[in-house]
Amino acid sequence: MSLDSLTPEQKALIPLTREKWQHFELSTKAIDQQKAADAVNAIYITLGLAKPEIIFVNSPNAALEYIWSLVRSHSYNTLGSAINSQHWSKLYSNLHSLLLVQLPVTLQNDLHSAFENHFVKQFTTPLKQQLENQWRDIAYQQFGNKYREILKNIFSSCQKPESLVAGGSFFEFCINAFNYRQFQDKLLILETFTKNCGWTFFFNNICIVCDRPQKVSFDSKNRLHAEDEAAIVFEDGYSLYANSGQIQRQHQPKSIDDAAWARLLEELNATEIDSWEEYKLFYTLLRIGKRVNVQPHHFLRAINSDTGEVRVIKIPLYITSAREAVKWINRGQG
Repeated sequence: MSLDSLTPEQKALIPLTREKWQHFELSTKAIDQQKAADAVNAIYITLGLAKPEIIFVNSPNAALEYIWSLVRSHSYNTLGSAINSQHWSKLYSNLHSLLLVQLPVTLQNDLHSAFENHFVKQFTTPLKQQLENQWRDIAYQQFGNKYREILKNIFSSCQKPESLVAGGSFFEFCINAFNYRQFQDKLLILETFTKNCGWTFFFNNICIVCDRPQKVSFDSKNRLHAEDEAAIVFEDGYSLYANSGQIQRQHQPKSIDDAAWARLLEELNATEIDSWEEYKLFYTLLRIGKRVNVQPHHFLRAINSDTGEVRVIKIPLYITSAREAVKWINRGQG
């Protein structure tokens, strides 16, 4: 039994279902935080877990910065255990088991091919690769040879909506084409998450939801690509440069508007973390954002004692000393 054995009505469902789910992953519209929170809470309830504290951040890198701030402060256990793919399989395990029994292998293979999602390889894989490379050195400095286990645990908690498109569309087709309506509610949970969330890091106590990128660019062969600019850009400036699908070395981002940030730091009563003086420059490491559901930020303020010139540069959360922040900037990381 293959695709040829399906009725015309069943065959017509394939492109409709595929396009519906692929539309979710192509959105660059900012997420609706209330809808995202409802989607996340529904997953926790279905998995038999208590509703978590939900933190919204602007990018996957910001999520890792938030997690790393807990690691550096020895508060990693605050997150709780990672909720990985084994937990998620509870959402669709019964349907998957039924399909294995009811559908011939040939038809299953044909349907998986029909709903295959190439966007995952073109978008998710390079972005994850860049993040892993970026945080590998940081984790190694903190944990030595144990860094692999730490990063593996963190990334295993990350559920990417794009990765659910192929499976979700396949399951929806089977439910509608073969009338397996008893699984409709759990499919709706998957659909709601895929439709309303960006990359999301699931832990028992805290769930960190990332916004979608503001921009994603492809070439004529649907490979990540942009000339002289980033192919993926998030609201906080985190980006990925790619040429014909190959990750490029990230360009030096433009410095934050110094006067604007200096005023904002003053208005928000930024907390001083550390200071350091070198030659005629006085550096202060500052932190804003201690309220619930507000993404924290670190900034390095540099004041030239001769000219009075002020520079303000955003610094990753894992950096906790002014001198370390200066070294980070001088290495070309900022």
